[in-house]
Amino acid sequence: MSGDIRSSRTERLSRVDLFAFSSPVILFQAIELAWRTYLPAFFAATLGLPIAAVGMLLLAARLFDGLIDPCIGWASDRFPTRFGLRRPWMVMGAPLVSLGALGLFWAVPGTGIATLAAWSLVFHLGYTLIATPHGGWGLELSRDAHERVRVMGAKIWVAMAGMIVTLVLPSLLERGFGLGRAAQVGALGAAIVLLAPITVLLVLRRIREPDAPSTTRVANPFALFAGMLRTREMRRILILYGLVGMADAAAAGTFLFFVEQALALPGWGSTLMLVQGVVPLALLPFWARMSRRFGKRRVLLAGYGWQALVAPLALLLPAGGLALLVLWLIARSLVFGVDYMLLRAMVGDITRREVEQGQRWASSRYALFNVTLRLAMGLGVAAALGALGWAGFAPDEAGQAEVLFAVRAAYALPPTVAGLIACALLLRGGEARPAGPAERPGAALAA
Repeated sequence: MSGDIRSSRTERLSRVDLFAFSSPVILFQAIELAWRTYLPAFFAATLGLPIAAVGMLLLAARLFDGLIDPCIGWASDRFPTRFGLRRPWMVMGAPLVSLGALGLFWAVPGTGIATLAAWSLVFHLGYTLIATPHGGWGLELSRDAHERVRVMGAKIWVAMAGMIVTLVLPSLLERGFGLGRAAQVGALGAAIVLLAPITVLLVLRRIREPDAPSTTRVANPFALFAGMLRTREMRRILILYGLVGMADAAAAGTFLFFVEQALALPGWGSTLMLVQGVVPLALLPFWARMSRRFGKRRVLLAGYGWQALVAPLALLLPAGGLALLVLWLIARSLVFGVDYMLLRAMVGDITRREVEQGQRWASSRYALFNVTLRLAMGLGVAAALGALGWAGFAPDEAGQAEVLFAVRAAYALPPTVAGLIACALLLRGGEARPAGPAERPGAALAA
């Protein structure tokens, strides 16, 4: 294949290869966008489920992720096949994602929570079978620290572009045809059903896996993950990742309620979400260059500080003030994606050292921080929706001023608090080491 990546030692990937490898991130973004933003409102307002029960369903799906993600990560490191370490798992995942999407996104009023939970398990199993091996694969693509930032930046850029493309259809249905939430969710479901096989096929046809080191053996997954957690730098990355997940999920899960109820702008939710995806497309390459010049820690600190400064201003936005809301969304999105890009690049630094030592644990390491992210997302959205339920908020009813302020708070305060805590953690620590941890998980892990 003329477009294949010839070796894991490739120093700079072509833009075509970067896009081909990053294309499944469009699928992941569509899934996360739906799961964090559209499905909570769809389950509560269209299917009629209690909002607190919706929060628990979303949390349960994330807990399921937490159980299977490390297993899939370890297995895709442990069992090489004639087709590679990562490829077979991604192939198995694609049809499960499409099948689960059919059950979730076309659910009708009266569908029970048990049925939705079953489809959610199928959906998330397929999602993890694609995302975890693909994530581990990405950590191995280059031995150059700055190229790893470029690879992760490309993935985040494609994610933002994917969010815009994904949102075009529901936004068109909302503003152009006046169609409601059920039609918008159905359109997202159709996109996911198609994206799963197409993006996986694109990666498999275009990109060749690096050869597995002959010493790769991970006999004890529990000792492996324990060894990873003994590294101080990895622990700090996981804490920061958890803060990102909780804040993003809480804000995403309440965004439509914030816009359409608290700010009295019905019919604008999907359209305004596009604003948040446009700005990072232009700025992510800039932030990647800044990290090369000033270091990852300083750029992360700037990003979290800006988040903590801007997010609480949502409490002051006037109801019906569309222009002010757009300006605020633009300001808030100036640093979108910087945290994901640089934290993943830091994990890539650690993984590169292991590869050079003849150890290939990239999917296991990716699974570790991915579990942290997904569990944090589940906790974040469950806490935010639970707080709204406790405050007496109902999506299909006009709320009192106190209840609508609770919606604002559930949207604005999690990113504010997460930004402040992240800044404190980064100010206490130094710049991340360019390679991996000094501590190796141990020779006992090798069979």
